[in-house]
Amino acid sequence: MAVGERAARRPASARQLIRRSATARRLIRCPAAARRLIRRPAAAPTSAEGVAFVVALAMSGARVATVLQMIPALPTGLALSPRPHLYAVLWVTGAVAAGGVAAVCTFSIRRPLGPRAAAADVAMAVVFLVLGVAAVPAEDRVGSWVGWAPGYTLAVVLSLGGLRIAAWLSAVGALTAAYLFFVVDSATAGNRTTIASDTLSLLVFGAVARVVLRYVTKLAADADEARARVAELARLEEEHRARLTMHDAVTIMQLLADATVPPATRDQLREQANAEVRRMRAYLGGPGAGRAGTMEVADDRVLLCDVLRTAMTGFADLGLEPALDLAEGVTVGIAEGEAVRGAVTGALHNVRSHARASMVVVHADADANVGAMAGRWIVTIRDDGVGFDPASVRLGTGLRRQVLAETRRHGLAARIASTPGLGTRIEIEGESWG
Repeated sequence: MAVGERAARRPASARQLIRRSATARRLIRCPAAARRLIRRPAAAPTSAEGVAFVVALAMSGARVATVLQMIPALPTGLALSPRPHLYAVLWVTGAVAAGGVAAVCTFSIRRPLGPRAAAADVAMAVVFLVLGVAAVPAEDRVGSWVGWAPGYTLAVVLSLGGLRIAAWLSAVGALTAAYLFFVVDSATAGNRTTIASDTLSLLVFGAVARVVLRYVTKLAADADEARARVAELARLEEEHRARLTMHDAVTIMQLLADATVPPATRDQLREQANAEVRRMRAYLGGPGAGRAGTMEVADDRVLLCDVLRTAMTGFADLGLEPALDLAEGVTVGIAEGEAVRGAVTGALHNVRSHARASMVVVHADADANVGAMAGRWIVTIRDDGVGFDPASVRLGTGLRRQVLAETRRHGLAARIASTPGLGTRIEIEGESWG
């Protein structure tokens, strides 16, 4: 049979093999499948998995592009090959291998090949180059897709970035040596520059792909770590908020359960218990729900005096002496107001439980012009109770968290001074919203 007749028949046989390939059919499916592939990285549970899938898509795209460039040169390659049977076997094996790798990375493992699969991939590329010497004419091994093995090799090199440095150097070195073996008989004065350029392309593109892959993988790992840190901070914040919300309620319940509490104080505690029930319901309703309690809110601000009056509700049994006139008109943000309310309420609960005071003064003062523009204000809670030694007594949750930590978290200054036998003084200082 003439060479021309063989060339006319074998291309059809090769095309039939490609059509029968489930991998090839899957790679050229309808646009809906492509849209699903594009959306898949965004649905990945972690950034690292999403990046791995995107890298797998890119590497699979390089394999598919290689096959698409191999197809037009197939008839010519079969016609010119000194061993068309071997050429056909190598070509079909390469096309199926490229499609198989693309399908496995995209639809199965959804990440680049692992070290063992990558070693098999490199070995197959080396086989194509070595056996290609017998199947591809020398004059068609450089600058032509009739000699398709170098293009296939480049796609393999681009997919090796995930290997450890020693394995990567060995793989790229083996592929470069096999490529030089493939083209050595084709070297002429006219194509030596092309051979040198192709050799450098294997090394440079492989190195760039490795650096980029390592970099984006590190970014993804950092993103996942940051996401986990944010989730942990959110959990701690919610735990902190729950502690503050429950602290006053627990204090009230403890006093209500105390049979020695006077009836007048019990009436005050019941009033406070009702307020705490409303506050707990607001807390369970979600962040920001009912934060201002009974305080009147206007333009995301509340009056400092309203905050203090709300905080003092239910403490008439303590002999409260409010002095708020100097802070009339002072406004604070809702979050700062809630922090002040919690601090004052916590301080008054502490007085009721521990101070044995006969008088408590809640005094508010501010700059003279604070009503017209932003200025400093200060709230002082002073009792004539037993006091304590701050150097030797560990502060409880009310003073440590509600008074100090929570106010400072909102940019306010808080100070506690106490002397045994002389009572306790708490100061909270901040800036008005002008």
